Amino acid sequence: MNNGTRWPKPWIAAASLTLVVAGVVQAQGTPPGTAPAGVPAAMMAPATKDPAAAPEGTYRIDLEHSSVVARVSHRGMSYNVVRFGVREGTMHWNPADPAAIALDVTVDAKPYYAPIVYKIPPESAQSLNVAKFPEARFVSTAVHVKDGGRATIDGQLTLMGVTKPVAIEAELVGIGRSMEGAPTAGFTGTMAINWGDFTAQPMARMIGKVTVVLDAEFIRN
Repeated sequence: MNNGTRWPKPWIAAASLTLVVAGVVQAQGTPPGTAPAGVPAAMMAPATKDPAAAPEGTYRIDLEHSSVVARVSHRGMSYNVVRFGVREGTMHWNPADPAAIALDVTVDAKPYYAPIVYKIPPESAQSLNVAKFPEARFVSTAVHVKDGGRATIDGQLTLMGVTKPVAIEAELVGIGRSMEGAPTAGFTGTMAINWGDFTAQPMARMIGKVTVVLDAEFIRN
């Protein structure tokens, strides 16, 4: 664990929604940075890459702005892309001691949609057997901070009743405020898992590695 690793210097990056609202405001003659009537001031505040902008504490995941996307190989020729929703999650955030950061996220194993033409049969290797295992869960065990707002998050992934060690290559997207003004931190991450580690079905060998992309916002309780 990289205790003492320095975080990168902060830089300010405005979100696209803020730019749109700001453009409307300026067109109406309202000074930049001033929220028009009916628009919360928190929406106008720009996001920042400074980890210290989010105070230490426990954050809950924002289910509306979090998702998981998996890219599953189709016989080594193409990929099926499936999206999953997040059920619940918490993050203990500590910018002064990144090694103390902890993550616990549970994902709904039933996807939002399946390929329209090719229906995945429940008994196939691509099925997550959601009737028996309705959720997947990741619990972090260590956070290793790198330069550029990036980190490797080691943890345990439980999928289809099997728990294996995995790693997420994560990046801080931005820190700002929720609509209600609460500190909010957003991240993106990529995780590669071997399908054969979680199921013994013969087709698992043809699927091989699965790339999982995780995007999440966390709001301080």
